[in-house]
Amino acid sequence: MSSTEELAMSLNILAHHEKNRFIKVDYIKSGWSVSQAFNEYLRVILKLTTLLLVSPNPVVEDETDDRWKWFEVGLSRCVGWYLHSIRVRSIDKPRYRTRKGDIATNVLSVCDRNLNFTCVLPGWEGSTADGRVLRDVVVRRNGNYYLCDGGYTNGNSFLSPYQGYRYWLRDCQGDNSPPRCREKLFNMKHARAHNVIERAFGVLKGRWGILRIPSWYSVKIHIRIISPCCLLHHFIRREMEVNPLDVETEFHMEQNIDTVEPSDEWTT
Repeated sequence: MSSTEELAMSLNILAHHEKNRFIKVDYIKSGWSVSQAFNEYLRVILKLTTLLLVSPNPVVEDETDDRWKWFEVGLSRCVGWYLHSIRVRSIDKPRYRTRKGDIATNVLSVCDRNLNFTCVLPGWEGSTADGRVLRDVVVRRNGNYYLCDGGYTNGNSFLSPYQGYRYWLRDCQGDNSPPRCREKLFNMKHARAHNVIERAFGVLKGRWGILRIPSWYSVKIHIRIISPCCLLHHFIRREMEVNPLDVETEFHMEQNIDTVEPSDEWTT
């Protein structure tokens, strides 16, 4: 089997979540060959981590983007998210059960302003608290910091929103009063910067169907799939000047982000 065939089969599996039996028919290969090629492809992509992983750049003093200019020397957005499309043994389900009762794995992700993932740590059980996962990441102290959501506490190099004050943008929209104290204003600016990682997740899952559909792979294999998907996401963004998926996601995530006003055009 040529490397081109391995690439085509693997991208088909990642993007469309095709089953092994369909791939072996389309490419006239045995199921064992398809499985071996896919696992080898994942190993190769992981070996290219140093080439494909993006290093974060801090926010500069003259930043013009209104979402980020308030966070000078901020690096990226740090958040934990649950990947529900995994299959685990019955005996392991209690460890992977989230507080909402779903079976998932807790993935720590750090995303920069350009929708690139600068750090991805998959593999933790869904029952694990975000703070415990964060302690598993070694962070070099460089004078910069990361923005975190309410699931984390303030600490060296990590900046989370004020606790006990409204945070979500919808709380500042419509009939709700605008922020009238510094804590609420800070949380609103923090929430606007949060949208970048929501968009990144939207693009990532929109591109790779294997991340949004319940998987038939073992949890070990599925966790190994997450990082290559992020690395390929970087490669596509680097090589494609205009990506329709990015534009579509940005349109849906950023419309009416400051205020919500009646619109006859949208009503029509």
